[in-house]
Order: sequence, then C-alpha cells, then structure tokens
Amino acid sequence: MRSVYARILAGMMWILFLAMLQTVVVRPGSPLIRYDLVRSSHDFYRNTITDSSGAIRYDFMMEDFTVVDTARGRIVFARSRQVPPGSFSTDTSETDLWLRPVRMHEAHFQRGVSFDMTFGDTVASVRTLRNGVATVRNYPMQPGYFEDNMIEYIFGYVDWQKGVTYVLDNFNKDAPKPSDPYTIEYAFDDRLMQKTCTVLRFVRGSGTGYIWIDKATRKVLKQVGSFGSLNYVMVLE
Repeated sequence: MRSVYARILAGMMWILFLAMLQTVVVRPGSPLIRYDLVRSSHDFYRNTITDSSGAIRYDFMMEDFTVVDTARGRIVFARSRQVPPGSFSTDTSETDLWLRPVRMHEAHFQRGVSFDMTFGDTVASVRTLRNGVATVRNYPMQPGYFEDNMIEYIFGYVDWQKGVTYVLDNFNKDAPKPSDPYTIEYAFDDRLMQKTCTVLRFVRGSGTGYIWIDKATRKVLKQVGSFGSLNYVMVLE
C-alpha cells in the first residue's frame, strides 16, 4: 500500500514539474521582449463597452502615443479619451528602455482627481490629489512587475510560443490587491484587417479576453474581453 501511495505522489510531483516547465514569468528586461522593435507611434482605438444585455454603455475613441526617447533612456506611453462625452481623462506612463516602470500620471479633469505614481523595485507609491487634498499610499510589490496603464502596449513585442503559459506581474491601484497579474497563452493564428495575426488569450482577475497582434508590425489590432458585468471591444482605426 505504501508503494502505491509513493507512486501516486511521484506521479503528482512529475505532473507539477512538467507544469512548471511550461510556465514562464516575463519581467521588464526579459530576453523574450523585442525592445528593438518598440517604435514611436500615434494611433486611435475605438472602444465599445456593453452590459450583460448587450446594450452599449460607452462608445468612444482613445488616442494613443508611444514616444521612444533614447537620449533620456525613457519610453512614454500616453492615452486620452472622453468617456462619457464631455468628461476628459488622460494617463501618461514612463518606463526605462527595458520597460521597467518609472512614473505614471493620471488625471480626470471634470472630477478634480489626479494620481502621480512612482515605482521602485519593491514598492509603488501613489500620490492622490482630490479636490486640492493630497494623500499618499505605498504598495509593496515583488521585483519584476509592470504597470497597468502601459502593460498592454508591450504584448506585441513579446516572442510568445504555443503551448506555454506566461505570467506578467502588474501593479494596479484599482484592483483588490496591488499585484494584478496577467496570465497569457498563444491561442491561435488568424486573419484580421487583411493581416496575419497572433491571437493571445489572457486572464486577469475575474476578467478574460483575446488580443489580435499583427505579426508583421507587432501592433495590437483588436482586443475583446470582460470585466465584471461589462464586455468591451477595442479596435485599431
């Protein structure tokens, strides 16, 4: 009987070992990221958000900038949108050339709220200014995390492989826990906008979705997913 249990335990350990071999953690500075392909760009993405009944809750255009500043050793990822119409918000993330987060500024002008974030190896600090009153909160993090407002920009620059599960830790001040990682798999290949695409499946918290990436340019063309009771579609215009 003991030998049977020993064989079962050995089998479970072997399965766990194989699973570990097929899980890869991607961090800033990882050799899996093609930093040489990151280029300055200016794009527009249409975003449609629907509720569980399919009714459109929000339909808006988001303007995206990527600015590679090699002289300063920085990459800037900036987005702006009006949602709902007349309510303007913007966020600007700054990383080093290896995509390590340095700083992020987010502003919601009509609400009178802004956030100024700075990032260290093991702590993310968020200074909130709300109606002229400032507060500061520090969040402990494990080394090797990305930042939520820029992480989706890098998905096109990772050399994904089929049959492997990837984990990317991600700081998100709005999540139940500040560590809000993505789990990503190379799902399948597809054609979209007359382009050959890599399609990724991702899971983050209770949300899941798919991302279409142009194989030639590494640009994200489309993303569909869910968060809470809402569903969204984001498409490059």
